[in-house]
Amino acid sequence: MSNKRKNLFYAAFAIVIAGVFAAVTFHYTTRNAIQKDAAQNTRAAYHLVHAGVISLDKQASEKPGPAMRREPLPIVATAGFLLVHPAFAQSYTIPDLLDGRLTQTVKGVNAFWRFLVVIFLFLLCRELFPDWRVAIVMALLCLIASESFFLSGPGIVDRMYTELPEVALMLLASWSAVRFVHGKTKARALWLGVALGLLALCKAAFLYIGFGFILLLFVTDRAEHFGSMPGKPAWRPFVLTYAVIALAMFATIAPWVARNATIFGKPQIAAGTDVTVLGTRMLLTEHTLLGQLYLYSPYALKQRVFGPLTGYSEDDLKPGGRLAETSTAKANRSTTFDERIEAEGYQGDRSAWVKGKAFNYVVEHPLRYVASIPVFAYKGMWFMTRAGTLLNLLTLLCFFGVFFGALFTRNQVLLAAFGLAAGLFSFISIFTHALTRYNQPMTPFVILSVLWLFAALARAAYRRFPRVLALVDPCLRVIQPASEANSSSQRRPTAPTSSAETASRA
Repeated sequence: MSNKRKNLFYAAFAIVIAGVFAAVTFHYTTRNAIQKDAAQNTRAAYHLVHAGVISLDKQASEKPGPAMRREPLPIVATAGFLLVHPAFAQSYTIPDLLDGRLTQTVKGVNAFWRFLVVIFLFLLCRELFPDWRVAIVMALLCLIASESFFLSGPGIVDRMYTELPEVALMLLASWSAVRFVHGKTKARALWLGVALGLLALCKAAFLYIGFGFILLLFVTDRAEHFGSMPGKPAWRPFVLTYAVIALAMFATIAPWVARNATIFGKPQIAAGTDVTVLGTRMLLTEHTLLGQLYLYSPYALKQRVFGPLTGYSEDDLKPGGRLAETSTAKANRSTTFDERIEAEGYQGDRSAWVKGKAFNYVVEHPLRYVASIPVFAYKGMWFMTRAGTLLNLLTLLCFFGVFFGALFTRNQVLLAAFGLAAGLFSFISIFTHALTRYNQPMTPFVILSVLWLFAALARAAYRRFPRVLALVDPCLRVIQPASEANSSSQRRPTAPTSSAETASRA
């Protein structure tokens, strides 16, 4: 089969599977009310369709007030869904969307995001696995596991939080990064920057993670780029290529940031997370870190490992117990902040007070804050709840093994594929209270890293035991990288020839 036919078949197969995954979405959605952040996004989409303004107003009006609390991309996608779906051709209200006759229908926008997840996962696998047949198998295995552990979860597919858009755009950016590593052209650099910008417009944290990701690729690039070139410094095109990525990313988010600066006087992508994220992290860091290791452990580890090691038990979680205040710190944060603000006699903006206190706490207690990072990393690592404790732990160890192995060997392909997911985990562990929901978009990347590791071990076994594995040679041969596949036929050992056969040939 020619390369063109292979690519066409691969693309067609990916589209069919993506269509199936999108269609299945409507069997997962229910009429449960849309709440909290998802309700804000839905209201904003309604106002965008009917008034041309991204607003969080709870009531429809001709001139709703503009808002900037939410990232715009999921809102725009939902607004597009409201415009194209026939169920919204007739008149409807905000309550119809949030908790009414159209609630289950509007959740259908998740089918669009699930479709993109499949497409971009197939594209990423095509870059990671040279043989198209292996790429198909790996993509299907990753999708099946991701569907079981993440994509079909009621907290993901039956709500309109940003986890599905986030994972779709993470896969897009990772695929773009691997393509850039395979051929560092300015066109691919430009596309990677745009993809990172779109990801930041879906989740503001990726503004910082994205620039860190660009820096990671820059510093791990091979030194041969700086070799001598007569008449022209080699570093200039090298640096400019990476500058294109950063500039394209900034240019993608710049219109939204400029809009917020013009209307609200704040050049931000999103706002309103100071109390819920920074404030909660500060409150929890004030409590015993050793006790939180016990508190955040899965039940089996809590009973068998961390209970005996830390000296805590279930009784400590009951009212009056040593961990009672720690376990309720998040739920009582609003009351705690109000009491502290009143005690200080503060009269200004509550959000500004929380942000200032959080930063002051880091400055005043730097060692304790650093010590809290592994605790919150531990808290956030149990995001594959459906996989079970042991499988969750093993797959995450494989993921970080692949990532840090790539970092040590400066393997840019793997860093490009898994760097964003590793950056997300690091950001969540360092700057937030590490809800497991925040790390759930890592799931397809964690599973894919396990599949890549399996393929790498299969290649190593093929090179180490060629005679033993001769029976499965056709299967193992396609797992080899393209560079090895071209040369292996020349150096593959053959079966020993008997003396009788040698004599007959002579």
